[in-house]
Amino acid sequence: AWATARPRALAPGHAPWRVTRRNAVCRATTPETPASRLRQSLTKPGCLVMPSVYDALGAKLVQRSGAFECAFMSGYGVALSRLGDPDVGLVAFAEVVDAGKHVCRAAGDVPVVGDGDTGFGGVANVRRSVFEFHRAGFAAISIEDQVFPKRCAFAQGVKVVDRLEAVARLKAALDARDEIRAKGGDILVIGRTDCRLADNVDDGLREALWRCAAFEELGADIVYFEAPQSVSEMRALNERKKQGGAFTMLAQVEKADEGGTVLSAKQCAELGYDAALFGLTLINASAAAMQSALAGMSQSAQSGLAAEHPKCGDGSLGSLLSFAELNEIAGMPAHRQLEQKYLPANFQSFADGIGAVGMDGGGRKGGIVL
Repeated sequence: AWATARPRALAPGHAPWRVTRRNAVCRATTPETPASRLRQSLTKPGCLVMPSVYDALGAKLVQRSGAFECAFMSGYGVALSRLGDPDVGLVAFAEVVDAGKHVCRAAGDVPVVGDGDTGFGGVANVRRSVFEFHRAGFAAISIEDQVFPKRCAFAQGVKVVDRLEAVARLKAALDARDEIRAKGGDILVIGRTDCRLADNVDDGLREALWRCAAFEELGADIVYFEAPQSVSEMRALNERKKQGGAFTMLAQVEKADEGGTVLSAKQCAELGYDAALFGLTLINASAAAMQSALAGMSQSAQSGLAAEHPKCGDGSLGSLLSFAELNEIAGMPAHRQLEQKYLPANFQSFADGIGAVGMDGGGRKGGIVL
């Protein structure tokens, strides 16, 4: 059972039970890695905002904004963007790792958390997932307790494995993490449970809290449960966690059409959370923008008026970026600078300085022997 939290200020930066852990982490002298940068950000006061991306473009935009200290690569987003299908376990392990390599590269110095789903199979698959996510450049991997193949936590028909299998699965991930650390690498492991809305659990909240406690006891770096149904349920996780234990995360999805609400990072911090994941915001915004642009193109095609085609920055239907801004995002100016640096003409003086090429009495003349 989790220890009862002693009275404390709601803002994480003033929570007395976090001080020991945070000071210990800050004293660490390990080389900077994506994992260490994420860990340092989690130790700061307040709540870390995690925008969820699904491709290299989104990761680059997060990095360019300069406003975020981490990102999350969403399994939902990868499934929808790569396959055009829902998040129901159709994306293969290799496809996720491949997407992750590009996302982590494009994110630059912004650490990225990878959605490891159930670990893509048995415990050997879970271990491989941790190793390969680390090689891909992820700062952390989340492992959940759904049955395999899994599905989006908010979809109908979610089922979870039993307690013992959930514990064994996460322990396999944590042991792989520790092997990586023993060899000088680093990655964080997030223990996630989907019990709250699972069809095969009687008391979803109670079981979710139990599993978060178990994951924390095993040594998970971060714990969370999907789909808390009220602010009181959101608060319950941090009220029951151990002193100086794992970081906690709150995952949120915009579902205003279903009566759902989204808390700000400040509100999440007041509930004791270290990180707030906004899992579908960017892919939803992307889909909305593309639909708007397509509607503008359709109107122009039907009316025959070029003026109704989407235009740059005018706020109309399907408003576009300027071509210069789009090229800037793509990195075209930087690429052009690279090409200019290595123009053959730039090396004329070098070539002239080498001198004449030939042989004189068996010796070398001009620095080159043919």
